[in-house]
Order: sequence, then C-alpha cells, then structure tokens
Amino acid sequence: MDNDLAVFKACSDATRLRILFLLTERELCVCEIMAVLDMPQGKISRHLAVLKQSGLLTGRRDGVWIYYALARDSSIALKYVTVYLVSARQVHERILADLDRLRGLAGEGKICVPQPSLAQLQADDREDPAFFDRSMLSREER
Repeated sequence: MDNDLAVFKACSDATRLRILFLLTERELCVCEIMAVLDMPQGKISRHLAVLKQSGLLTGRRDGVWIYYALARDSSIALKYVTVYLVSARQVHERILADLDRLRGLAGEGKICVPQPSLAQLQADDREDPAFFDRSMLSREER
C-alpha cells in the first residue's frame, strides 16, 4: 500500500501531472519538458525525481542526456494512473495545449530531436485505453 500511496502523492501536483501527460506522447529529456512547460531546469528536475522515486517513471541515459518515460510494470496504482493519463489527455485543455506545444517545438527543431525511443508508445496504443487494460493488467487483475 505504501507504493500506491507514493504514486498518488506524486500525481497530486499540477506540474507533475502535466509532465506525466507529456510522457504519454513519447519519452522526453529534461530540456524538452523545460521548453514545453516554460520552467527552469531545477524545478523540472525536482519534479522528475519525485515521479521517478514513486515508480511512475523510468530513465535511460544517452550520452549526457537522460530520457524519461512512463514506467510500464510496477504497482496496480501505476497501471490505473497510466490508463487515466492516456484516456484523459484529450479532455483537458491545458494538456492539449502542452501536447501541441511539444509537437510544434519539435517540428520547428527548437527542442531535442526525438531519438528512437525504447519506451515510446505506438500511436494506436496511446489512443486506445483498452490496450492498457489488456496489456498492463495481469490475468489475476482482469
């Protein structure tokens, strides 16, 4: 239960929730998140540390950059949070604006060029919350 509590506490901050919604698009480095949210590196890094410590994120190093992605296998709370993030991202105006800004900055070459992601969700998967229900829940949980 402590792990579930950590997940929900990490989700209780607006900035962290915005970061999680951005990560439904693809894995991102700190500089990309900074550019989209227009926040300083220190603030973003602190939020990422909370999210990673709660088990919501994974990180992979590529040279000097660390790319963050949503964790795929952890607590049941994390699985349901992921389903929520994917299904609700088209509902919230601010999240839609963040995602549009991310795509716009990437298209203009103003942020890191997306690397082939080890954690990138397929477009069909992102748009289908049922995918997460089927793939992320074990047989006992279904």
